[in-house]
Amino acid sequence: MSTPLQPSDEQAKVITGCLLLLSIIALAGVFYVTQAVLVPFVIAIFIATIVTPLVDLLVLKWKMPQIIAISLTLLLVLSFGFLICMTLIYSTQQVIYKAENQYSEKFGIFINSVFEAAKEADDLPVRKLEEDTKEPQPETLDQIEATPEAPPTVTVDDGEAVAAEKPEIGWFQKMGIDLDTLKKATMDYMRNSLKSIAVSTMQSALNFTTTSFFVAIFVIFLLAGRDPNAVVKNEIYFEIEQKIRSYISTKLVLSLITGTLVGVTLKLFGLELALVFAILTFLLNFIPSVGSVIATLLPIPVAFAQFSDSPWVIAGVILIPGAIQMTIGNGIEPKLMGEGLQLHPVTVLLALSFWTLLWGPIGAILAVPITAAIRIVLMRFESGRTAGNLLAGILPGGSTTVA
Repeated sequence: MSTPLQPSDEQAKVITGCLLLLSIIALAGVFYVTQAVLVPFVIAIFIATIVTPLVDLLVLKWKMPQIIAISLTLLLVLSFGFLICMTLIYSTQQVIYKAENQYSEKFGIFINSVFEAAKEADDLPVRKLEEDTKEPQPETLDQIEATPEAPPTVTVDDGEAVAAEKPEIGWFQKMGIDLDTLKKATMDYMRNSLKSIAVSTMQSALNFTTTSFFVAIFVIFLLAGRDPNAVVKNEIYFEIEQKIRSYISTKLVLSLITGTLVGVTLKLFGLELALVFAILTFLLNFIPSVGSVIATLLPIPVAFAQFSDSPWVIAGVILIPGAIQMTIGNGIEPKLMGEGLQLHPVTVLLALSFWTLLWGPIGAILAVPITAAIRIVLMRFESGRTAGNLLAGILPGGSTTVA
């Protein structure tokens, strides 16, 4: 009787890795199809994780009834969410109004001046060459008589050479480019782009408002179904809750400080839509690495449209908020985060790409805490510890981290 072959350790790891990869692909498909429900639910879980200490404080220390503690907490959360929604809607209306009127006109003037300068530069070599090759003409008969006769020279070849070198048309026409047609196409593209930006901004604001409604409902049920007197005995859940709460709370405070400083700076420069950029900075600061760069670059078109004659003001609008982002993001945040979520920077970038592909901008904001929670779960199982170490940048067979 033959004994069944048992897979070796290497074969078992390969099989486990393949099954894990197939599971990730299957879950990604499920997450993409059910994003309309899962996105508000996941956001509600993170919000509930942040505010549960307040509920516990009101119930356990101040001896409030649970229903009153939950109601006060929900009132605080809903007030904060309502304030963000109203500010976002107001800012969206400002963006749409200025994009369709003021900025459209300013960009039109700027584009028109650029093309006029291009036309003048295109005609300049022809005019200069005509002036250089034009022979001086004596103004009076006395000047003609006083002009000494030059020795006879052959000028036919020189004249032919000058005529051969003189371009009959400008450089743009020589290249087959009609500046008038190009200017009209650029103006049409600019107007359509501004309209599309305004429409997409309004759609994003409406989607955010709709998502916030479902998030509020999920938060209500999550807090209502939680017992503050129950002791958490699940170590995995306790670790996930503690680390995610610490990360989100620190990120929330730092994002609020960053958004406030950037908004005040832009307001001092007199930049229009400073409130809009402050809110966007607050939201984008939750996206690691990429968010701060995007928040710094967003005011550039408005700065060029508003301060086209003041390059130093444009430089200040770009450099000072960038310095604020760099100081808080690279100096203060790592010290407050401490050990952090133990995710390698490459893992963070891959997680951003993956969750943004699935859930869009909300996925980019939730990418890091979701990936950190997955790593904590993987580290609790022997078969998933290798994958968990890879997420932290620890290569198999040692403690060497990925460069």
